[in-house]
Amino acid sequence: MANIKVYLLGRPYVEMDGERVNFPYKKAEGFFYYLCVKKTATREEIISVLWGADNENVGRKNLREAVYQIKKLLGKEILVTVGHTSISLNPECMPEIDWDNLNDENLLDAEEQGFLSHFMIKNSYEFEEWISAMQEQYNKRFVKVAREKLYKADATKNMEEIQKYSNILLKQDPYNEKLYYEIMDIYALNGNYNMAIKLYYDLEKILADELGVEPSSEVTELFHRIFNVKGNTNSDGVIWNLPFWGRNEEIYQISECIVGGAKDGCPRCVAIGGEDGVGKSALLDKAMQMVKGYQMIGLYAACYREESEFFLRPWSDIFWEVEQRADYQVLRESMSEEKWEQLEHFFKGKVMEENGKSGALNYQVMEQAVIDMFRKILEHNKVVLFFDDIQWMDQTSIQLLNRLLLTFGTHKILLMCTFNQEKDADVMESLNNIVKKGWLHVINLFPFNEKETNEILCKFLPELSEDQKKRQNVYRMTEGNAFFLMESINLMKEKGYTLEKSQKTNNVIKARLVGLPEQELEVLNCMSLFPEKVSIEEIELLHLDMDRLTLVRVLEKLQERHLIKELLVGWNVYYKFEHQVFKEYIYDKQSVGKKRAYHQILAEYYEAKATGKKNFAYLPMTIHHYEKCHNLVKVYQYKIAYLKEYYTIVNENFPVLHWEMEYGDDNQELSFQADEILRLAEEVIRFEGDSHQLQEMKMEMYYVKGRFDIAIGEYETGLANIKASEAIAETLNDNKARLNNYKQMIFYGIQIENLPLVKKYVKEGMKLIDETDTDEKGIFMRLKGWYLLHEGRYEEALALLTQAREFFENRDGGSGQYAMNIAACYNYIGDVCREMKEYQSALSYYKIAIEKGTEKVVTNGLGQFYSNVGQMYYFMEKNTEARTYLEKAIACFEKNGYYWGLERAEAYMALVLLRFGEKDQAKKHYKKAVSLTEKMNNPTTVSVIRQISKEAGF
Repeated sequence: MANIKVYLLGRPYVEMDGERVNFPYKKAEGFFYYLCVKKTATREEIISVLWGADNENVGRKNLREAVYQIKKLLGKEILVTVGHTSISLNPECMPEIDWDNLNDENLLDAEEQGFLSHFMIKNSYEFEEWISAMQEQYNKRFVKVAREKLYKADATKNMEEIQKYSNILLKQDPYNEKLYYEIMDIYALNGNYNMAIKLYYDLEKILADELGVEPSSEVTELFHRIFNVKGNTNSDGVIWNLPFWGRNEEIYQISECIVGGAKDGCPRCVAIGGEDGVGKSALLDKAMQMVKGYQMIGLYAACYREESEFFLRPWSDIFWEVEQRADYQVLRESMSEEKWEQLEHFFKGKVMEENGKSGALNYQVMEQAVIDMFRKILEHNKVVLFFDDIQWMDQTSIQLLNRLLLTFGTHKILLMCTFNQEKDADVMESLNNIVKKGWLHVINLFPFNEKETNEILCKFLPELSEDQKKRQNVYRMTEGNAFFLMESINLMKEKGYTLEKSQKTNNVIKARLVGLPEQELEVLNCMSLFPEKVSIEEIELLHLDMDRLTLVRVLEKLQERHLIKELLVGWNVYYKFEHQVFKEYIYDKQSVGKKRAYHQILAEYYEAKATGKKNFAYLPMTIHHYEKCHNLVKVYQYKIAYLKEYYTIVNENFPVLHWEMEYGDDNQELSFQADEILRLAEEVIRFEGDSHQLQEMKMEMYYVKGRFDIAIGEYETGLANIKASEAIAETLNDNKARLNNYKQMIFYGIQIENLPLVKKYVKEGMKLIDETDTDEKGIFMRLKGWYLLHEGRYEEALALLTQAREFFENRDGGSGQYAMNIAACYNYIGDVCREMKEYQSALSYYKIAIEKGTEKVVTNGLGQFYSNVGQMYYFMEKNTEARTYLEKAIACFEKNGYYWGLERAEAYMALVLLRFGEKDQAKKHYKKAVSLTEKMNNPTTVSVIRQISKEAGF
């Protein structure tokens, strides 16, 4: 059967076995393209589209001729007829059609092409109408996908993709002012004011040049607003305001509220909430600057906790600001002397008479006087009232504020305020009247994220630009809180890099903790001993004198104070400090003796949990608490146990798990990085002494290093380390360790396909196995099956691999401990079928291997299984499926930086992409495969690479 590919996007053409096909005439070609889209059509339908101008008999004759020409050109089996009514493409010989492969992921790649571009049939208007309808359908889908991707990019703040999809949409509809407005708004919300302004100028030019009109008033108004906002944000040419850095989106929201940029056109008040030190006051200051740009009057007052009981205290500051205005004299002359005196007396605290009987009356008089004063001001001006920390405003002041807002409305007077997140509910209740009317926009200000913190650090401390780890440490300590970050930067400017807390930071923390009840403080003391999150059961280990219900209430109280927060991991509840600096401060303030005693209790608890049920997840916590106790023997003991099992998963395709482990276990904060573990190995190897315990530790470290190096293709150092481990194992007469080293030699032999080496160490290993080494027996049976397969002894290999599989299944009993070895047996059985050219059977076994390999802990072996399925689909010419599985394989290998098998997956991905005509992408994968193969030196992959080079000319 010929390999036929049909390209309907762009200028259409057909390839058969790689050669372009020339149709005898246009209508036969158009008929074939029509069927490629429809797949089946009635004869009447085809005749009406292509031969509608002819009479029925001529049309039928022309159709018969076209069918004959298509079959003659592309093969008799390409078309099938159903009776005398319809004609279809043969589903058994379906050509590969680019139109069918369009999906939301690749649709936009075909932006320039269009449907059947420049394909015309003379005097065939019905066919032209069909092409136009299909192009319209294509365009609608194209725009829909581009919009979805634009909104997704906007949600993730991905500026590169926002620009990409905006350009695509504007290219499709260059005169759509609503689209320009929407994209300008998106750019501005993401802080890219220059792009928003450029878009306006682009629109202005295209409308003037081609239509002779100007942009609409709505777009022009948005442009002016963005221009004003741009003038109030930071740039490289102006002084940097640290606490305010990175608040572009919030500034833009405030500008929308000031001018009424929402759909209803109604200006809104703004309430800025957040934790202490997050930058609320700095943003309020910036809003005051913006208000000046809009020619509005800004009146400011700060509210204080100490003055929260004082009658109308914030309004006295407002009144004082009114007095300072240049037009103050004009304002005073506009009001009667009596009213002005009432206001002065009122704001100077003389509302109540000495006997206290006329206070209510005086307030009503005063309120009316204030309303009259603002009515006069608002005749020619718009006023914005700024109140910092409004949560401390007294109730009478709140009452007056609400009355003013409700009397004049937000078109005349606005409120902008800040409040602490602890008092969120109280503030919303106080402003309930304007909330109900939809006049309040709340901005919750959050700490800087890691990217923003990095930008700040690189700007102020250029010496940290190349040191990502130090920047991560600063972010971890400050968690992006503007105040803590600013204090850290100032301290580092003075002392150089340090994670110390400034005295000012300590004073702020101390002030937050002053007055805490003893129970709450003791719970914080206990929580500070844990590296990250902590469960209520773990707190109870150290707080035995408090019952569960009381402890829950204390934890809730600490959450209300925003000192800790609750985390849900699955169904489990954990608690964590809101700020790392608080945790460190509390930890440092406890005595050394108390901390060591607590760490000892916790270390013994986790040790019992870890060793009792061989639970891997508890090892990092055991190590952490023993480190804090300075028990180095225990630290090295459990670090070695941890890293040996960890790298069993990372560096072996089909590991046997010796510790209970769940995939995706959420304990990343204590997991070791490769460089840290290898440093530990070097440290242990350098220890002096010849005690039995030290020799065992060195043996394990040589083994781990050797295994790591072999897995990444560093064969020379890897083999040297395995030989060193093997020598110590022989000295200690440790057969288990010798078997582990033999397995690494076998894996090395498999990687380079050195059959004699594999055979030698399999035989040596089987001699060492005794009746107690049941795990090793199954593994060596499987490995023997591998070399039997590669000796061409397929029946023997199949029998032995089946025996090994059954052995592991009986041992496993549903625990998952041997899941990857069971999966490996299925995989090798698939390899046997593959060598015997039984591709469908091989595919079935590989898929069973995938199913088994995802049951417990996902390892690199899963990448091998995905790769094998992808290769099978490639051989079966199912290219879409091949691509999907090879992508999964590559992702699986790259997750752990694993090379063995990655080179072959990359090579086959290049072959698949060549079939899709994606030569540039294929070349990238080819180059990666070549680079990896030079290191891994696998002969089979070398031959695949030669095949690619020959086919593509790379």
